[in-house]
Amino acid sequence: MSKKVTVDFEGLSISIKAQCEVAAHSLCKIDQVLNHIHETADKLETSKVKEYEQHLLVSKKLIQTKIDSFIDTLSDYKALKKQTFSVHSGQFQQYERIVSNLKNKGEELTNIVNELTGSKLAVMDQMIDEALFNAGQQSFQALIDKANGVLSIDSNILDQINQIEDISLRELAYNELINEKNINLSYSEILAVANDKYDVLLGKKTTQVIEEYKEDLRSNGLSTEIIDKAKTIDEANVVVNAAITDEKVRKEALKAIIKAIKERGFIVDTQKNLKIDKEKNIVKLIALKASGQKAEFEIQQSGKFMYHFDKYEGKACQKDITPFLEDLKNIYDINILHEEVSWENPDKISTQKYQYINKNKGTN
Repeated sequence: MSKKVTVDFEGLSISIKAQCEVAAHSLCKIDQVLNHIHETADKLETSKVKEYEQHLLVSKKLIQTKIDSFIDTLSDYKALKKQTFSVHSGQFQQYERIVSNLKNKGEELTNIVNELTGSKLAVMDQMIDEALFNAGQQSFQALIDKANGVLSIDSNILDQINQIEDISLRELAYNELINEKNINLSYSEILAVANDKYDVLLGKKTTQVIEEYKEDLRSNGLSTEIIDKAKTIDEANVVVNAAITDEKVRKEALKAIIKAIKERGFIVDTQKNLKIDKEKNIVKLIALKASGQKAEFEIQQSGKFMYHFDKYEGKACQKDITPFLEDLKNIYDINILHEEVSWENPDKISTQKYQYINKNKGTN
């Protein structure tokens, strides 16, 4: 018999692990900017150094808190998953709530990482290079000067600037506020000028940041072409984080498939029978039995994989397929969401040729 099936799968445990690893990498990026601040601290006004340092530390803490909460919920999920209960029980409803909670926490973590490590971090880094962190203190000095009749400054505009969430944009707005040529500008006009300066700083950093993203992709075995169409750092950041997360999930799914198929008596030589089709973005694996049966897999990056069991008499392959899928679910937490049979033949098929392995030569 030959049977070829494409399945949609969901692996919560491996997805969470991947998302947490990507989030942890974002903490390293924040650390790099913190180190940059410390290296150039002598060029910056002390109170502003502390303000920016505190901002980055709060960002790190927020991401780490989300990671810890994610992991705690995963522990609850794993504990409940070990139990046996009916679909109508309160335990099943609790299980569904935890699964929904995990998915929501994963989305929250991803959004926070993208928010804190894209253009905002890039502009902050460029502002360090150009020592542009001192305007805030100067604006407060300007208020003192105003009281002494030295400089006219609109306190209402200052109050509005103080409400700007982006710390770098706020600092740039301070800079424009104390510029004498902007004395007659409204808040919206000052904000527009600050946004223009923000874009200029971002432009100076874009090439470097995009190259860093490409290096992240290469280090994870991914093509850099996926960010060629990204128009901004934020777009590239989202694409890169998603691609790396998906690739980590695929690698973990591949490991689980290899372990599960070995339990069925198959031999896996990853050096000879594990191939990567970069053009189609598919990982191909062939596992073989000494008796002649083979199992072929194609793992996509989109949450799908194909399995093809071949060279079985009649429906004997079900004796390998069924426990293989059960192992993926029960041991490796990979749940099959949907199956689509693309080929099934009860006869013994032997039209394709694969490289067989001498069992005595050792395997991976």
